[in-house]
Amino acid sequence: MDVELTIDSLAFGRAAVGRVEGRVVFVEGAAPGERVRARVRRDHGSYAEADLIEVLEPGSVRVAPPCPIVDECGGCPWQHVDYQAQLAAKRRAIVDALERIGGIADPEVGEVTPSPQTLGYRNRLSLRFERGRMGFYQARSNTLVPVPDCLLAEPRIREALPQAERFAGGLKTDINRVEIATRGLLPGLVLALQSKGRLRHADTLATREMVETPDTPVRGVVLSGRGWRRQWGEIGRRFEVAEGVCVELPGASFGQVNTAANRILVATVVDAVLQGRAPRVLELFAGAGNFSFALARSAARVIAVDEDAAAVEAGRRAVEDSRVPGLRFVASAAKTYLERHAERPDVLVVDPPRSGLGDAVTAAGALRPARIVYVSCNPPTLARDLRALGDHGYRLVRADPIDLFPHTFHVETVCTLELT
Repeated sequence: MDVELTIDSLAFGRAAVGRVEGRVVFVEGAAPGERVRARVRRDHGSYAEADLIEVLEPGSVRVAPPCPIVDECGGCPWQHVDYQAQLAAKRRAIVDALERIGGIADPEVGEVTPSPQTLGYRNRLSLRFERGRMGFYQARSNTLVPVPDCLLAEPRIREALPQAERFAGGLKTDINRVEIATRGLLPGLVLALQSKGRLRHADTLATREMVETPDTPVRGVVLSGRGWRRQWGEIGRRFEVAEGVCVELPGASFGQVNTAANRILVATVVDAVLQGRAPRVLELFAGAGNFSFALARSAARVIAVDEDAAAVEAGRRAVEDSRVPGLRFVASAAKTYLERHAERPDVLVVDPPRSGLGDAVTAAGALRPARIVYVSCNPPTLARDLRALGDHGYRLVRADPIDLFPHTFHVETVCTLELT
């Protein structure tokens, strides 16, 4: 069924939203303020999902997307929307989640700090690999869209995409994912490949030869599958997270993909934690120390906890190399650490995955530090956790959004909570 409607706003997700006879319709590819014709793909009764057929009256925020395959690739669905309108939509999504899911009336949410770059900002790109081709899945499908180039990636990654595809395609091991990452302040790139099966012996020699070739930009390779992991060459990645403060990540460990915007994120977290004091800080989901080292420069003490043993080991090595006082890394799941260590910090910092704190939220609230600084990349799970922390006496003082993911609906938010 085809419908005509006016688009009101961008929803938190891939689509824009309008109404037909009072019923919400989500339309992918549409932009706020325009009149469109769309075809209903799925009717859910109270709302419908539709595909854009024709823009009848363009809106003022529609722009020409820079990527030639944006309509096929499922990677960045907001390229057709002016960047300032993207930022406004992200702020609305945060406010809506905090009010509707978190039960917080009139939350104090700042304007979204824009990314210093809207293209060429990603220091890491994770792609699917099938039948010798590398790419992204089409939206809502498992259909691979080959990606010969990606405008969101840093130039070093874009230049190396063809070589990465040829290398993965030449392996005997059954590869299904390819991640290509810069090494930050270090020269060259790292490849992290995942397999559905076992490592083929012939690939160990081929991989070693590749990383030892003088003219290749790939300095290190990590190959892994269920129950096994091998690495060759130099897989460390070093990033400056604050002035004079660098963190080195193992090749396959998590790190923020937007280097320049991450420095803004770190500075925002440091300001929220310190507030002119030198507190004792407990940081959960700390990784290799994205916030930890910057915090340790002024905090009385920082205990950084993460369950990724490789990231924790990288953090410990960095502490030894930099001789940062008062910073200690601990390998542990968040909930386990909270339940086994009763000492209460002045400030608790949490930066959980997209799924949120999960079963650690109750233990975090029961710890009762004077302040919690919650860093989130997902407004719905953030709001859910803030509601739970509210039951332990915490109130939201302020939320500061930062855009680390231009042209997508994702947004990072730093929330400051205080115990009432």
